[in-house]
Amino acid sequence: MVCDVSRGKGLDYSAFQLIDVTSMTYKQVAVIRNKEVTPVDYAEVIFRTAKAYNNAYVMIEINDIGEQVSHELNFTFGYENIMYTENAGRSGKKVTGGFGGCGASVDKGIRTTKIVKAIGCSVLKLLVEQNQLILYDEFSINELKTFSKKSNSYEAETGNHDDLVMCLVLFGWLSTQDYFKEQTDI
Repeated sequence: MVCDVSRGKGLDYSAFQLIDVTSMTYKQVAVIRNKEVTPVDYAEVIFRTAKAYNNAYVMIEINDIGEQVSHELNFTFGYENIMYTENAGRSGKKVTGGFGGCGASVDKGIRTTKIVKAIGCSVLKLLVEQNQLILYDEFSINELKTFSKKSNSYEAETGNHDDLVMCLVLFGWLSTQDYFKEQTDI
């Protein structure tokens, strides 16, 4: 499950994509997209959904208010399957077991950097074009239709949203990680 967090004030959406990774081809199995849910309530939604889906691993985007959701999920709900990341030099970030080492700064979630986003966008494009990621949700598909290149990056076209797409972008990045490959054995 890859989660994007908003402030719950009706502007952007808090969203998540739950992807079945038990076999290749990956399949979208659940989606949430809500403008009104508060970060604290969103942590509970993530917890209940992740528990219902075999204690799914959860990757939370923590650039802004997401760190609060990650904290709530871990400390209030005691959820253990949160994915951690740490800096990986020129490679940007890497998924870890969360233990850190040699002074490494470990995050309970992912901070979306330019490198992470660039890799994620490229891999997402390949997964979709090669039918290796099957999307069923109409909102996700519509967001992809308005996710366009702007300067050296990609984002929603004016008047549109990209919260569900950014979850898929982070999933694309995640699928390149050694930790992901070890967990899925694909």
